[in-house]
Amino acid sequence: MFIGEYRPLLDDRGRVAVPVKIRKAYGPDMIDRLVMAPGFDRCVMAFRPQDWENFVKEKLLSLPQNDPENRKRIRFLLGGASDCDLDKQGRILIPPALADFAGLVKDTVIIGVYDRIEIWSAERYDGYRPSMDRFDE
Repeated sequence: MFIGEYRPLLDDRGRVAVPVKIRKAYGPDMIDRLVMAPGFDRCVMAFRPQDWENFVKEKLLSLPQNDPENRKRIRFLLGGASDCDLDKQGRILIPPALADFAGLVKDTVIIGVYDRIEIWSAERYDGYRPSMDRFDE
């Protein structure tokens, strides 16, 4: 499972280093491919291919297809998704459309969210975070 918070930088080519703890979250074999998609609250979600398949089957395709809003959600998430390989240094290229969607420029935050990671603009995440501090209320 993916857990933790990390703050890598986006390089000039639009790549971000995926932390080793994230790449080894499922054992000694490093994760070398992720499916990236537009995320909730304007982040980028990234899944192992098998977790993406489960997300699509169990969450997206289980939504009633006769609801036009559900069809929009499915099109948005699947249409914006991209298979991405990590390079030998553990960096992943964020597709430009996803980087624009999430406002990724330089400072990023990667958080583990069980079956996926989320890649945030540090500015957006730090602005969002105070609302999470009220979680215990």
